Amino acid sequence: MIALPADTEMHPGLLLDKWHECWQTSSPKDFQRKQLERVTKAHHDEVLLSRVRQRLEKALAQFKLRSWKHRTAGPLTMHLSRAGSFENAGLSLHPVYGFAYLPGTGLKGMARFYARNVARATAADIEAVFGRDTSSNKDGTAGGVVFFDALPVQWPKLIVDIVNSHHGDYYRGDGPPGDWENPVPVNFLAVAPRTEFEFRVAACSRSDDNDRLLDLAQSWIDGAVAWLGAGAKTNAGYGRFTTDATLPATSGRSVFTSTLTLVSPAFLAGALQGPEDCTLRPTTLRGLLRWWWRTMHAGHLALAELLKLERLIWGGTVSSTLSGKEKDLASAVSISLEPIGEISPVRYRKTDEATRWRLAKPVRAKAIQGLSYITFGMDEKDRARHYVQPGSQWRLTIIANPTGQLSSQEAIDQARAALWLLSNFGGLGSKSRKGFGCIEADTGFAGLEECKQRAVEVRAAVGYQTRQFGFLHYSSSLENMLGPTFIDLPGRDPWNALDQLGDAIQTFAQSYKHQIDKKALGLPRRMKEPDSELQQLNRHASPVHFHLARSDSGFKTNVVAFPSEKLRGFEKNREFLSAFITELATNIAQRMKTFQAPPPPSIAPPMAPPPSASVLKVGVVVEGVLLEEKTRKGGWKAQETVSGLAGAIQNSQAVPLDAKPGDTVKLKIKIANPKDPAWEYVS
Repeated sequence: MIALPADTEMHPGLLLDKWHECWQTSSPKDFQRKQLERVTKAHHDEVLLSRVRQRLEKALAQFKLRSWKHRTAGPLTMHLSRAGSFENAGLSLHPVYGFAYLPGTGLKGMARFYARNVARATAADIEAVFGRDTSSNKDGTAGGVVFFDALPVQWPKLIVDIVNSHHGDYYRGDGPPGDWENPVPVNFLAVAPRTEFEFRVAACSRSDDNDRLLDLAQSWIDGAVAWLGAGAKTNAGYGRFTTDATLPATSGRSVFTSTLTLVSPAFLAGALQGPEDCTLRPTTLRGLLRWWWRTMHAGHLALAELLKLERLIWGGTVSSTLSGKEKDLASAVSISLEPIGEISPVRYRKTDEATRWRLAKPVRAKAIQGLSYITFGMDEKDRARHYVQPGSQWRLTIIANPTGQLSSQEAIDQARAALWLLSNFGGLGSKSRKGFGCIEADTGFAGLEECKQRAVEVRAAVGYQTRQFGFLHYSSSLENMLGPTFIDLPGRDPWNALDQLGDAIQTFAQSYKHQIDKKALGLPRRMKEPDSELQQLNRHASPVHFHLARSDSGFKTNVVAFPSEKLRGFEKNREFLSAFITELATNIAQRMKTFQAPPPPSIAPPMAPPPSASVLKVGVVVEGVLLEEKTRKGGWKAQETVSGLAGAIQNSQAVPLDAKPGDTVKLKIKIANPKDPAWEYVS
């Protein structure tokens, strides 16, 4: 038997479809993730890509060509459901060369949809660009513009992404939405954000109208990739490109933008839970918006009505009565998310943070650091987590389409209300119910009552009456929410505030040590005695949400709680949670009187070093000198003039043909590792 080459020498497409390991039925989800991770490490060849692009340019020189470049704002995934070995994990990889690309057929279809349904172009212009299809009574004709594949400027980096369904029974119509179900992860491949592609269109024939037709084609492509997105999961923020295209007033869509700013550190992660995917993913944000939206309606509608309204606004899948297969339902609301500036993850070490922020040591017997208590599991030896620092920002764009029952403004107001709830009561990532990952966002909403009123209005708009149903006591609902209770916290920085909050929670929990009543705060919890009321339930997220927010004195926590019938009975759970919040507020009020704020941290965060001429930082443009030495594949190398570090120029094909060793050039730092840096040629 001939041995297969190493992953780094394999064609990505063959490794995805043919050369992966034999299926392991014992843990199929883990197997799929590990095999997709192998694909991300497969062979890539910048020199090969450069030659492919040069051959294409030479072949198209005879045409009246228009070419331009755009970068993806977020991740990009395409052809997820194509036939393959893995469930919903395909990707559009070039069959010969193996890099990800955008097929010209798809771009033409997107541009045509945008022209007809968003730009509302005239039938004459649409026919002139795309041609006449045979569905009309007239004969089909070819269009005046050719749409070519959009090739990457540099070999695209592939990532393993993930989507989690937390409410499988609810979406199947088998029960109310609750926080006790186990999430079902599905991994898939995506192209990393900020990947640049080159788009090309050409005129089919010689005509005085060619320039106008090419202008139309370019504007429709730009509009489509900016406002509709390319590929799959576009409503969840995938496939969006950064362009200058504005949404036409004739589109009928409503748009809302907001800047999200982290107030507290966020334990963000993707499929690999490492520094490479420690950022806010659009699917994460959309899922949280959907959860908080549901609190406005849960219990006020019959289960089937709630599910139908959710699908109308956020999309979903239903089973076809004819084929028995599931089909997608279009979403009225889509989002686009783009980081503002560089996101720099930091490895979380609880002892380092305690030292850096001079956290007060616990004085009670058998007590641990408050920060350690509320970040349990984030600093494990075998799976240490990373966090995003407070102050990090993202630009969120929400786009709403009109539906048969709702206007685009009514739909977008539902998303804005969900964002208000998330940015006042919730958080992002792991430990978000303990005050981590809290954000500030301008939603334009006046407050909680306006959110409730908009919920009543949208139910009336679709013909649903506001009532109360039995599962109101099972699902998180604003109707049964305790709070909000606003509690000022000690400390002038988020770390000290969270540490004091964590210690106050620990103090309460210790007073109920080994008592079954403490299970009202969520599961699992270790108890000496079994609980007959909870024998069938081994998981339930905490019903209490702590949101960290800025205040005049420093920081405060907004506390809300959602009592659950699943946690030893609704009334019993409600009574316990009310007592918990009251005791917590009393405890923290005492701390406010005695707490001495420590001086500012003496040790800088590891990913935020002080400015230094010798420190490289990704994205910074520097000056360098071309070297005579070439890379193993014949590409250029350059030496950065200040640090003296030398590395490969990743886009060597962009270096002018008349360039020579010793020339001074501008470089953008792509890899900041001093041992093996890499640059992008700028000019």
